[in-house]
This record gives sequence, structure tokens and C-alpha cells, in this order.
Amino acid sequence: MHTPPKKLQYPATARTASVANLNGRPSIHIDGTPVSPLIYALTDVPSGRWSWEELPQHNIARFCERGIKLVQLDLSLQHIWKEDGSFDLSVAQRQIQGVLEACPSASVIFRFHVRAPLWWLKSHPQEWVAYADTDYVDEQSWGLLRIIEHDNNPVRRVSMASRLWREEITIQFKRFLTEFSATPESRALVGIQVANGVYGEWHNWGFFDNEPDVSEPMTQAFRDWLKNKYGNVDTLRQAWGQPDAEFSTVQTPGVEQRRTDGIFRDPKKQAAVVDFYDCMHQVTADAIIHFAQTVKEDWPRPIIVGTFYGYFFSCFGRHAAGGHLHLQRILDCDAIDYLSGPQAYEPEAIELGDPYRSRSLIDSVRMHGKLWLDEMDCEPKTPILKDSDYSERVQQSVADLRRNTAFSLTKGMGLWYYDFNVSGVDLDGYTHPLCGSQGNWDHPVLLREIERLRELQAAYAKQPHSSMADVLMVYDTKSFYYTASLKHSDPISPALLDHLTLAAFRSGVVFDTIHLDDLPQIDLSPYRVIVFGNTFALNADMRQWIQSKVACNGRHLIWNYAPGYISPQEQSASLQNVEELCGIKLKEISIDAPPTVELGDCFAEATSYTVGDSPISPLFAAEDVKAETLARFAGSDSAAIARKTFPNHTSWFVSLPSKATEPFRTLLERCGAHRYGEPDAFFYGGSGILAMHSLSGGQREIRLPNGKTISLPLPPGPATVILDGSTGEILLNEYGVDRGELVEAYPE
Repeated sequence: MHTPPKKLQYPATARTASVANLNGRPSIHIDGTPVSPLIYALTDVPSGRWSWEELPQHNIARFCERGIKLVQLDLSLQHIWKEDGSFDLSVAQRQIQGVLEACPSASVIFRFHVRAPLWWLKSHPQEWVAYADTDYVDEQSWGLLRIIEHDNNPVRRVSMASRLWREEITIQFKRFLTEFSATPESRALVGIQVANGVYGEWHNWGFFDNEPDVSEPMTQAFRDWLKNKYGNVDTLRQAWGQPDAEFSTVQTPGVEQRRTDGIFRDPKKQAAVVDFYDCMHQVTADAIIHFAQTVKEDWPRPIIVGTFYGYFFSCFGRHAAGGHLHLQRILDCDAIDYLSGPQAYEPEAIELGDPYRSRSLIDSVRMHGKLWLDEMDCEPKTPILKDSDYSERVQQSVADLRRNTAFSLTKGMGLWYYDFNVSGVDLDGYTHPLCGSQGNWDHPVLLREIERLRELQAAYAKQPHSSMADVLMVYDTKSFYYTASLKHSDPISPALLDHLTLAAFRSGVVFDTIHLDDLPQIDLSPYRVIVFGNTFALNADMRQWIQSKVACNGRHLIWNYAPGYISPQEQSASLQNVEELCGIKLKEISIDAPPTVELGDCFAEATSYTVGDSPISPLFAAEDVKAETLARFAGSDSAAIARKTFPNHTSWFVSLPSKATEPFRTLLERCGAHRYGEPDAFFYGGSGILAMHSLSGGQREIRLPNGKTISLPLPPGPATVILDGSTGEILLNEYGVDRGELVEAYPE
């Protein structure tokens, strides 16, 4: 049993915390004072999860010395609520004691898992999630496993719709909040992040490969949801086109009902499936809001509350099955102060030379006054003195760390450095001989860099936040109710989400991303180019608003695939909607093979591309005599990319998105978007900071929007340089440390 030292000092008074606006940024305030939104976080893996153990203590202290005094720790109700009904707060107390031993001035955030304890789960099989396409798989029963170990398999977990789970867990969660808030350890607790679902990230259980949730709790929730939406059975029958439908006999749709004939779901014939997905995502959002409100109501002093939510990019094409589609509902909840999520994993998001990026529509998050915290869990290739390429590894690690942190800082947001290495986990397959003997950032050069980045954030937080983007990319969540949802059945949406934004990074521009619902609230004046991504589902009023308020002032509008094709309000699909929205006359075509787009000579690469390995249906081509054809479908005269100029704007129609940088790079260039540099480097810009990352280094030129050019003679190899976004002054310009100097300063 761990015994805290006699001289352990608790805060003299209980701390208060909030997220409040600081010069246009949602910012963490503790006792009314803003603090840097950079956090050190322990893993949940046994041997690295407890703050009082030797290696976690060492790393908490190292971060504390560098001014990072916010620490995130995992805690689960399973650690506290026992099967015999007893309640034990000792693990929660010891977690905070361990932090204060290493850093007496630290503040703590609990990632609190409200999942049912294993003993409760086994006692209530009627509350389990059920999968439409498979039976349960058994979990490994030996070893000291992570609580979240097998979450993404089709395992036995409590359905998100279980009323019994929510009722009984809430009682115990309230008990924790009441009793723990009276302990001296609680004085250092400034935040609680409510967690459940796959890995605590509020995904439906097993969503990656399987189809949830056809359980009895979800079926009952679906019936109740339908009664609330339609009010009476006649309205339900009319909406579904099913004259025999009854609230009492409605079932959650199985796999066959979820299939589509092509990219889109028939909004009338498959209205039941559309409703089911909407219901399932509302159930999850309601649970998050419920537990967030519980914290706000039952914790006796101001505290910040967060959640994993808002994942949009890099969701593996599984948005309908387990993504986060009720984003606006979460953003509108006053009880939630911050959203968070791991950085994007794919495509091309982890390795040096790739653009590190957030999973969320981060500019919408900020518009709603919420803080976004990235979970940076990609591991640096920590240099080791005995390595022959030591200096190169130092340079690579600094470039990696600086690139990752710069993304969050330029967006006016924050992150936590998630430390798997303290538990011996080699997350990225990098065979590190000291894995389990040091933390991910437990190196003097990296710790110094983290301190410099924190100081940079603090300095520029004094300036008003503004974006350096002149490209705005607009996306939607409700379109996933209408697009093919089974795994690998929709090649269009991932190409528009993940590959199109990657192409934007590779084009050398700075861009923002927002949710379609926030388009009427954003100031459009800075944006020269508006790119509409998966905006397939638009009601008539939104289509009209876009035509009158967005398609004007000389802007360029890039339309992808089938914008506005689905009209949810009318439960219809119409090519006419697309034509009216784009202002370009179109036709539907049929190609009995994966359609290939051949780019014309105007593109930087006169190449061809296709999306997916099957025919695409529906498929549209431009046939407007007033539009310029820029690309055609192979083997035909049908225009795949076309441009039409109007007196007050220019409209571009792209039949199919590409997974490569072209054609998007050339389109952005022809639209007049500002390119900061060459395509083998990418840029982040905002909050007064401009960051450039390059894999190859060498002589570089950065072109500022004010016409100034910055020449940078970088050493060979990966480099991330950070400049003042207005003046071009280099703020961080060291790329490596001489081996001899470091050996002298830090002898082996």
C-alpha cells in the first residue's frame, strides 16, 4: 500500500476552473487565471497508469519543471464501486497524491469512465449491446488487461441506450462527486472528462468492423424516439411509406435494411434506416450531455467538463455506425467546456513529412466557444546517445514535436502529450530499447522544446486570434444518414473528407474547416475559396441561402460530387437541386466500371484518377455550353470537371474527388488561393503564428500574403520552422543539437 509522504502539501483552498474566452480563443482558466492548454497525460495501461509509481512520477516532475502543470489521469467507476456495494475512493485520492508529490502546484483532470463495472455487466445480460451482423466474441481472461482492451471488437458491453445502466451509474457517479469533493485531494481537481464507448471515445461498441446496435434497449429507445418525432402513428406511416407500421412493433434495422443501391440511401423508401441512425447518435449525445450536466450540478465549485466527441476526419468510413454525428447538439450544451480526440491517423498523418491534423471540424468548435484538445499519441523517435545517427534523430524528434504542437497553437486550441512509453507500450512499432524505462518525451531536448512551445503559446495568446486561411472547407454530418453505411460501401465520403483535406495541405495553402450548420454564422469575407465537401443533404432554405449569401462577392465555389442532391425535408433526391445550387447544367451518366477522370493540360499533372474499385452510382457530368471543360471521363466526352463564371462569383463542379493532390491543387491555384510555399512543404497559420513543415529541408522560401518573402537555408532532413505570421520573424529556428554539446551537458 502506498503511503503519501508526511510533507505532502494540498492546495490551501479548493481550485476553481472554467473555459473562457481569451482574445478570441477558448482558454482554460484556473482560479481566474489563464493557463496554457498544454497537458501531460498518463496512459490507462497497467504499469503506466498510476501517478504514484516511479516512472510516471519522474515524468510528471519533468513536465512540471518545464511549466506544464496540468496532468490528466484515467479513473473508472470500476476502481471505486465494488460488487458488494462498498465505495472506495482511495485510488482516486492516490492518483492526485502522486501528482502532488511530483509537482505540488499541479492541477489534475480525471478522464472518468462511466462504463459499467465488469461485475455489473455480467449481472445484466439483457442490457448488452447486440450486433446486426455477428455474435459476441469472448475476451481474454488472463493477464492484467486494460479496461478498454477489447472495446472495438464485437464484445459484451452495455448498450448506450440502456436506461438501467444510466440510472444506476448516475447514482454512483453522483456519490463519487459528492464524497470525493469533500477530500483534501479534490482541491487539486480542476476537470472531469466523461468517457464511455470504444476506448472511452463515445463510439458505439465494435463499430470499426461491425454493425451496432440491435439490442432490446436500443429497440425500445428507437420506439420512444419515433413517438417523440412523429407524435402519432399516421404521421409515421406516411413518412416511412409503410401503412402497417406501429410504434410498438418497430425493430432496429438489420444489415440487409442498411444496404443501399449505390452511394445514396433512398430518403423515402429507407426512411426507417435514416431515422434509426439519427436516433442512435442522439442516444449517445444524450448520454454525454447527461453525465456532463451531472458533473456541473453535483460538483460543489466551478470545474471544467470535457468529452471525446466531434470526430469527423480519419473515422475509417464508419461515421454512421459509430461516429459523432450530433455535433451541434454537443456544441450547444453549456455543461460541456471542451471536446477532444486523438489526432488523425490516416491518410498520411503520422510520419515526418505528413501534415499532423485534428480529427474535428475545429473551427466550428471554436466558433461555439468550446476548447478542442488533441490527444497527441503518436510517439517521437526518441534519440539515444549510443545511436550512430543520434544527431539526426534529435532533429527528427524536434521537427515532429514542433509540427504536432504547432497545429493546435495556430488554431487557438490545445493538446495533451499522451505518454504510452511509461507503460512499456510501443504504440507505433518503433522498437525502442528504453521502452518502459522512460516516457515518450523524456529527453532533455524534447522537454526544452515543449517549454519553448508553451512560452510561445503564452506570448501569442495575448494577441487576438485570427486565421490566416483564405480557403474554407464546408462539411456536414447529417449526410451520413443518407450515404452507404456498411463498411467499404461508400468510397466518395472518405475521399472528400480525408484525401481532399490532405490535398489542401499538400497544395501549400492555409484553410479552415466548419460544419455546414455554422456557415451562416461565420464571417465569409476572408475567404476567397469556399469548398463544399460532403454537403449532399440540404433543405431548400439552405440551398437558397447559399445561392444568395455565399455565391457572391467574387468568390470561387468548388462543388464536389452531388451537393444538395438529397432534400431531407421533402424526403427526395433530385439532380435539379444540384444544378440550381451549382448554377451549372448537369446530366446523369452511367459507366459500367470504376469511372476514370482524365485531367486536361491545365493541371500541374496531366494524369488520371478513379475512386474505389466499382462503378459509381449516381454519377453526374457537366453539360453546360457556358461552362469550360477542364477534365473528362475516360472514353467519353462527358465533362468531369467544369468551371462557369458568373458576374459575382465562379462555380467549379467536380464530379468525383481524387485521392491524390491533383486536381485540387491546380483548382485552388486557379481560384487565387494564397500559396505559402512549394508543394513538398505544408503550412499552418493562425493565432499570429505561421508554421512550415518540410521532410527534406534545404533552401526554402515562404511567401507571406503581404508580399514579403522569407528565405530559409534549412539543414537537410525534416524541419519545422515557426514564424510570426505578420512579420515573418523566425520564432523557433533550431533544428538539432550537436552530439558533443549534449554529451557534455547530459553525460551518460
